[in-house]
Amino acid sequence: MTRAPINAFLVRRLLVAITLGVLLTMLFTVTMQYTMLTRTIEEVRDRNVDASLSNMLPLISESLWSFDTRNLERAAQALLRDPYISGVYVASSEGEVSLKLGDLTGHDSETLGSVEQLDTAMGSTARLIAMPILRDFNDGSTQIGWITLSSDNRLTQDQVRLVIRSVIVSALLAIALLIVVLYGVVKNVVALPIQRFTRHVNRLNPDQSINDAEPFEPLLADRQDEIGQLYQAFNEQHQSLLARDRALQEHRDQLEHIVSERTKELQHSNEELSQSLEKLKIAQEELLQSEKLASLGNLVSGVAHEVNTPLGVSITAASHLTSETQQAQKSLAENLLKRSDLERFFEECMETSQLLSNNLDRAAQLIRAFKQVAVDQTSDEQRLINLKHYVDEVMASLRPKYKHLPIEIINDIEPDLTLTLTPGALAQVITNLVINSLIHGFEEGKQPGLIRFSTPKIDQEHLQLLYEDDGKGMTEETIRHIFDPFYTTRRSRGGSGLGMNIVFNLITAKLKGKIRILNAPQQGCRLAIQLPYTHTAHAQSELSS
Repeated sequence: MTRAPINAFLVRRLLVAITLGVLLTMLFTVTMQYTMLTRTIEEVRDRNVDASLSNMLPLISESLWSFDTRNLERAAQALLRDPYISGVYVASSEGEVSLKLGDLTGHDSETLGSVEQLDTAMGSTARLIAMPILRDFNDGSTQIGWITLSSDNRLTQDQVRLVIRSVIVSALLAIALLIVVLYGVVKNVVALPIQRFTRHVNRLNPDQSINDAEPFEPLLADRQDEIGQLYQAFNEQHQSLLARDRALQEHRDQLEHIVSERTKELQHSNEELSQSLEKLKIAQEELLQSEKLASLGNLVSGVAHEVNTPLGVSITAASHLTSETQQAQKSLAENLLKRSDLERFFEECMETSQLLSNNLDRAAQLIRAFKQVAVDQTSDEQRLINLKHYVDEVMASLRPKYKHLPIEIINDIEPDLTLTLTPGALAQVITNLVINSLIHGFEEGKQPGLIRFSTPKIDQEHLQLLYEDDGKGMTEETIRHIFDPFYTTRRSRGGSGLGMNIVFNLITAKLKGKIRILNAPQQGCRLAIQLPYTHTAHAQSELSS
């Protein structure tokens, strides 16, 4: 790397800084001297003028009193011999005598006749001094005229300039001599030792210790000033840096070894974590499938119990009809059949047939709803559904869970709302929400309540399915952790804490939607489920066909 010569940079900077400092000091000093010298010369001038005027004023007064113009002019000429007086103007009070000698250019007699007008007539090139001429008369003083003296400022200014010019020339010669001396001193005392020290530093090998380096400029080590201290400090720092570099190199080698071992351990841990993650995904799928099958098992048992009633009534009605038919057949064979018996038989047949038809239709509806929900819960296939009708089907399959409880179910979903989604996931969500409300919100039917489905917000891309119950609500902690896996408030009574976590995963993963809690703590349950939705006439016609 090329370095600029030190004496071409450092010495010049020092000399420029010193020169600027001296010049500024000289400028300040000259300015102060100029002001003080001007004031001093002006004071000397004023004293001389006052002395000359005091000496000549009695003669002027006597001459003016006696109207002796010759002596008055001689007195004025004597005043003009003072170098500081350039003009004289004398006038009597009545104007009989008027004398004007010297340089009074620019001032008329009216201006020179009073002190008040002189204050406004004074310029920068001349100073006017006006004084009344008094005469002792009748035990008193009487003003008999005026005398005005003009003092040219150029004389004082020339004197000041002459002195200041001498001072400036002397100062510049002193500065030039000082710069030459300083240049030599700075170059020999500062610049050259620093150059030697720089060459010494450039010749050092970073991997070579100071003791092993070739000796260079030994005079630097013998100096007792700041440069010698800098040289010693540099040597000490260089040795310290070499020692630290060796220690860092050893530490770096150790770190590389440790990092290599840790990397192998992390790779092994990553492989184990990947395997654990795969196992966790498989377990999650199995858990979800088990939850589906468990829900389906509960559904089967509920539907079986629900279907058992209409089938039992149907079997009883069929048995009763068979018995009546046999009795009628026996009476007919024995020729004991009456018209009234035949009419009663037909009435029994009609009532029994109607009872059979009603109960078998009810059983068929239950089985049909169960079949559709069961197929949906075991399949991930998407299809077009009417949301209100599908919720009714799911609630019909869940009716055995709440039909004996004081719980009212209200479905306020828009009747013509259709959308394409995975019905099984939606059925699982509705089932878990309703079972959750029955168990936790209404404490398994110990208190009456209401469960409501509605769709308050529908736009071109999303719809909001709102689920509400007026149960006892949730605590603030439960609201914060409700979607966490394995979080449950019924751990001691068999709760697994997976129901709402499964709901969250089904909505976000299967249904591509979002779910959030809207209510405050201890104020029932309000869940907003946002689902993707596209309203088209084609979907309506496809569902109706």
